[in-house]
Amino acid sequence: MSKITRSTFDRQYEHIANIRHGVATGPFRIEFPAPVKADENAAKIFQGSVVSLDANGEYIAGCPAGSAVNCPVPFISLKNVFDPDVTTGYNSGDNWTKRSTFSAQGGKITAIPATAGYEMETTEFDTTATYAPNDALVAGTGDNLGKVVKATSGLGSESILGFVSLAPSTDEHGNKRLAFFTAFVPAAGAADESTSN
Repeated sequence: MSKITRSTFDRQYEHIANIRHGVATGPFRIEFPAPVKADENAAKIFQGSVVSLDANGEYIAGCPAGSAVNCPVPFISLKNVFDPDVTTGYNSGDNWTKRSTFSAQGGKITAIPATAGYEMETTEFDTTATYAPNDALVAGTGDNLGKVVKATSGLGSESILGFVSLAPSTDEHGNKRLAFFTAFVPAAGAADESTSN
């Protein structure tokens, strides 16, 4: 009889979002629960990924630039989209469920906004870049969608989600983590035509 073995797949410990400084436990930390938009990029959401709310109040991977009057806020996900409480949680639709900060409601995750005063660590960043303290960080696009990446332009041209506090280091599981202070600085977006005279 052959051994029963697990196939290779993402493990929960391979994706980390850790609050190094700030209130780390609910209900006191600043976190926001919302459903995940069921699209082709939903599978790119890991613990530590950059997510944002779309116009329907659903989390999407990454954070689009927005406009002068509508600035999507970058968040750091505290859940993998494949976590059991996200994929199989119970969603009754009652008022308590809608108000709950627990993600075990089925299809819902919690995330920390970059507007909150935290120092965070994430495994979900562009590992090809070199980081130094005070480097500005932004939400990645393309192949880096959902990842934290180093800013390439000056303030005002990209939406900043934080600033590096510690260069990447390796944890006890062999994961590389990048530490940063959350700080949301929106890009100077173009004015919306609907508001111009």
